[in-house]
Amino acid sequence: MKRVREELSYPVTQLKIPADITLEVGGLCVVPGPAGPRVLAATRRGDVWGIDGFAGPKPAATPVFTRVAEGLHEPLGLLPEPDGSVAVACRGQLGRLVDSEGDGLFETLDTISDWWDISGNYHEYNFGPTRGIDGAYWITTNKPFGPQPFGEVDWRGFALKVMPDGRVKPMCAGLRSPAGVNTSPWGEVFYTDNQGEWCGASKLSLLHPGSYHGHPHGIESTRKAEWTFTEPKALPEGELYATIASSGDYPKFQMPAVWFPYDKIGRSPSGFVWDETGGAFGPFSGQMFVGDQYEAAVFRVDLERVRGHWQGACFRFRDGLASGVIRLAFTPSGALLVGESDRGWGSKGPITEGMQRIDFSGTVPFEALSVRLTPDGSGFRIRFTHRAEPESCANVLSYSLESYTYEASEKYGSDELDRRQLEVTGATPHEDGLGVDLAVSGLREGYVHELGMAGVKSANDGFPLLHATAYYTLIRTAQ
Repeated sequence: MKRVREELSYPVTQLKIPADITLEVGGLCVVPGPAGPRVLAATRRGDVWGIDGFAGPKPAATPVFTRVAEGLHEPLGLLPEPDGSVAVACRGQLGRLVDSEGDGLFETLDTISDWWDISGNYHEYNFGPTRGIDGAYWITTNKPFGPQPFGEVDWRGFALKVMPDGRVKPMCAGLRSPAGVNTSPWGEVFYTDNQGEWCGASKLSLLHPGSYHGHPHGIESTRKAEWTFTEPKALPEGELYATIASSGDYPKFQMPAVWFPYDKIGRSPSGFVWDETGGAFGPFSGQMFVGDQYEAAVFRVDLERVRGHWQGACFRFRDGLASGVIRLAFTPSGALLVGESDRGWGSKGPITEGMQRIDFSGTVPFEALSVRLTPDGSGFRIRFTHRAEPESCANVLSYSLESYTYEASEKYGSDELDRRQLEVTGATPHEDGLGVDLAVSGLREGYVHELGMAGVKSANDGFPLLHATAYYTLIRTAQ
């Protein structure tokens, strides 16, 4: 039933791919084409395909594929440039694809920077690029897992800032498997990381200059002259993140904006985009959509800034996609393109690679539009996409709430620890019927607050919320 309701509001179209093309998407963007918007899809095998007919207001029955570049080394991001070139992050370089003849094909790959070294480990992926507000590129470097045949190298597990002239400045340390990096509409750079050792759960974090994100691999690199910030201090084994953050003993450690609870919100977050479609993609304008490689799904994130720290809630959005989601991109008309691959890692999706398109049908689903702290910090303010039935909205029994945190450890991932059931002591509906303020006893800084809203019904048809659980990462209270 839930999948049917998702399809009613956000139908999915599968891209028809020629049999002789393997479209394991690692980079995705939309650029002007010869007859409308053109999709560029980079694959892990080193090709870049131009796809015409899939990014217009209506997808064509048989889109046209053109190989516009080849021979790249595992590209994992594409960024269109104002001059028509496209920046691309490869394993050994940040480069720029150039169409020097104006025929829609990229004849050259110019190196912007190849400053970093490679150990030969299979997991030394580079993600990005995105552009910062000052015009510099940002990329994130995956730490190696296992043997390093050519010897250990520096600057793995970092966010690197690359100037247009190729100069590089390491900006953030302690990243693990930072599969997504993008710049917010207001100019700050965020990244997603995958659960594992020293990353208790998958997360979304701000890349604040000089910040340390918890993984000790690469701390030795911060003793080099290129690192111009204070050397970070490794986190203690087995300590709760909430305790670490409140202790004051690890000033460079940065808590995430949002934790993604394991299996409740996927396992392997990847690329993400902000909805800047002005309503063409539905009621979630300004919010973030995040892909998940394992879950073959797209999730939704609503952020707020509280006492200088970004935090907020994540929600399920669109399940049941065809393969692991690697990259997302909006079309000019407001459809969401989904580039997919399981790349041998495994995925819930039934196929190994491909591309899909999610459109907004015009039918607004009944959802929790946002969950944020109330102005006094004593509870949560929920806004809905349309009016809630008043009695169910005002009944405290319509809600459930518990909080938990994770531990920093060399073990792979963390259980949900220090769990506590919280009491919703009051529910005050908003006059417009589109929201409710919940009074809560026992909110805790540094904890995920899992808010169930199963009892809330729509005033239109009596249906419950399409996705009735929000996961709010509370780093700082409002007071």
